Amino acid sequence: SAALEQGLQEREWFVTGNIMPELFGESFKFQDPDVKLEGVENYARGVNKLFDPSSRAELVDCSVNLEKPNTITVTWRLSGKVNLGPGVTIKPYVVYTDLVVDPASGLVVFQEDRFSLPGWDLLLSAFLPFLQPFLSPPAPPVEELRKTFAETGSV
Repeated sequence: SAALEQGLQEREWFVTGNIMPELFGESFKFQDPDVKLEGVENYARGVNKLFDPSSRAELVDCSVNLEKPNTITVTWRLSGKVNLGPGVTIKPYVVYTDLVVDPASGLVVFQEDRFSLPGWDLLLSAFLPFLQPFLSPPAPPVEELRKTFAETGSV
């Protein structure tokens, strides 16, 4: 868990694709509300193509999930741009990533991302910014999220 946390802080691979392959099993699978894929190299390439280099994956928390066996849950703040058309700025939001670890090998074999905001809200705020006053607010700065998490155990 410590190597994972350090790697996420240094490489921000959730938006760069600059993974640490030694942490992933050969049977790795990924899914979020919009995408399912197999293979850590496919995941890394996809992430690298989707996010602009200015994007950030700022770690809020990385800890063993006591409710889901063999799972590390990472809470992080995503901000930046996605490479759609000329590039679209997305409002910051929180992502909850469950990393399932194979107990025999100790390697990550499954990743599932859940978002604090629905996809339609993110799309509307990106493509129709005049609607932003009627949509969910952006996630607060990461320092505020960390403080809230430390006090309450969630964000």
